[in-house]
Formats: sequence, C-alpha cells, structure tokens
Amino acid sequence: MKKSRLVFLSFLIGCMLIIASACGNKQEASSGKVESGNGGKKIVIGVTNTTLKSPVYQIMKEKAEKKAKELGAEVIWQSAENDPATQANQVQNFIAQGVSVIVIEPADANTSKEQVARAKQAKIPVINLEDLIMGTTTDLRIVADSEKVGEMQVDSFLKEWGDKPANVIVISGAKGNEGAETITKGEFNIINQHKNLKVVANQYIANWDTQLAMNMMENVLVKQNNDIQAVFANNDGMLTGALKAAKNNGVLNNILFYGGDNDQNIVEEIIKGTPVTTIDKGASLQGNRLAEAAVKLAKGEKPTYDKIVDGTPVWYTPISIVNKDNLDVAKEKYPELFK
Repeated sequence: MKKSRLVFLSFLIGCMLIIASACGNKQEASSGKVESGNGGKKIVIGVTNTTLKSPVYQIMKEKAEKKAKELGAEVIWQSAENDPATQANQVQNFIAQGVSVIVIEPADANTSKEQVARAKQAKIPVINLEDLIMGTTTDLRIVADSEKVGEMQVDSFLKEWGDKPANVIVISGAKGNEGAETITKGEFNIINQHKNLKVVANQYIANWDTQLAMNMMENVLVKQNNDIQAVFANNDGMLTGALKAAKNNGVLNNILFYGGDNDQNIVEEIIKGTPVTTIDKGASLQGNRLAEAAVKLAKGEKPTYDKIVDGTPVWYTPISIVNKDNLDVAKEKYPELFK
C-alpha cells in the first residue's frame, strides 16, 4: 500500500514539473522583443566595414548597436581595415556563425560580390553599406547621395566667394572607390560650370589617408606659392591633413576649406573660427537605419527604401551643411562641445 502511494506521488510530482517547465518556456519565448522569421531566434547582425579609424564609423557603430539593442537584436561589428582578404574571412565567419543578416561596406568594390554570393547561398540577406558592391544586387543599400555632397561643397564656396577668380584643390579618396568617384564627380559638376574656378591640383589619396593628403597639400602650396583660395576634400580625414599643411605654411585663415562627414575635430575648428565647412552625411542616421532594416529583413519583411537602382533598393540618408552659420546638426551630434 505504501509502495503504491509512493509511485503515485512520484508520478504526480513528475507531471507537475513537466507542466511548470512548459509554462516557463512559454513565458520565456513570449518575453522576447523580436519575433524573427528564423524560428524565433534572437536576430544577430554581422557588420564588416572598411575601417574604424575614422570617427564617422565609430559613431555609426555606436548608433547601430544602440538601435539594435532597443529592437532586441545584437550587432557584431568588425572592421576589415581596408583589407579585402580580412573582409572575406569576416563574412565567412558570419556565415559559419549563422547570423541573421550581413552588412558589407566593401573593402574592394569589385571582389566583394563573391562574399555576397556566399551569403546568398547560405540564404542570409545582405545590406550594402555606403560604397557600391559592383557586379551584383543586394537586399538593400544604405548610402548618402555622394554626388550631392560634392555639389554642395562647391555651391557653398561660390555663395561665399562669388565670381572672383580662384585657384582650387580637389582631394579625392581612393582611386576606383565609388564614394570617392561620385563625390569628385559632384564637385566637378559645379566647377566645370564656372570659368572663374581653376583646379590647380586633383589627386586621389590611397585609403583616404590623412598624412598623404597633408603631403599633397604641402606640395601644392609650394608649387603655387600659397596662392590657393579653396580646398575641396572628399572627407574630413583628408581635410584634416590639408588643414595641418595650411597651418604649417601660415595660410590657414587665407583659404576656404570644405570636407565631408561632420567629424568632431572639424566642428572644433569651425567653433575656433577656422574657415571650414563640412557636409554631414548622416552617419548617426545610417547606424539607426542599418539596424532597423536588418531586423525587418531577418523577419522576412521588406525594409524602407527610396528607389530601386539596377535591381537593388536604395535608402538614401539626408545630407546637411555644417559651418559657422549652420551648427544645428553639429550640436545634436556633439552637444558637449557647445556647453
């Protein structure tokens, strides 16, 4: 009799444990913020970009991680530091880890299509960040309108300078880089319409390197006997090199400087009164959009986009001018500088 009772009690306790476990699992599943299309697993976004040495990407990474966390997702952000082989390994590792979405800013625009093909084969959606991955399509591209960045730089100079003769320098990013080519194209779109503007130097800078840009600027200043009125740089990193060269030659306040990215050190120069203008390319917004779009793709939904270009939906981030008269975007990005 006692033995029967013990068997019955053991059976009853076992049933209660099974029911409790099932309830606990159900509660745990319902508490997740993201319902993904991959069996309810947490969404993981693998990002590989060209470099984290530039402040603009540090901001983008920070914003992407924050937005992903708000959405219940996770970002694994890695930098290829401009090495295509490193980037290929990073993408392969993302695929092996089974991430939900892969984001690629190509270290090599021509060979990155191979990484896209591998991701597609693994049925992982791909977002093309910034520079165009050539020879393929992706699920989305997030980018600023680079051509408009270049046009805005020169338009801004002309509004201040007028129709007086001017010797100008154009400092472009890496040769063959889609971003460098399109920003430069935008600059020349406007320059070529104005006969008063004479381009005395235009050089592509490997890896958008600050020191190389500084060296170029110093050489041109010597050749031109410091007779330069404007510098148009594809980004703020190279503009920083140009500023250092001008300062070393004692002509910092004699030239109007134009860059792009709205980096903190450039904003600090504007605050100090240096004649600098930069174009904010929406790095903070790109970080947010990257996370939002990746979560939608992981859930099997269509992300937001502006238009389809050669088979790829493109989501353009707005650009804004930042100078002594337009500091709102800088104040939002770097509030500590304005306290």
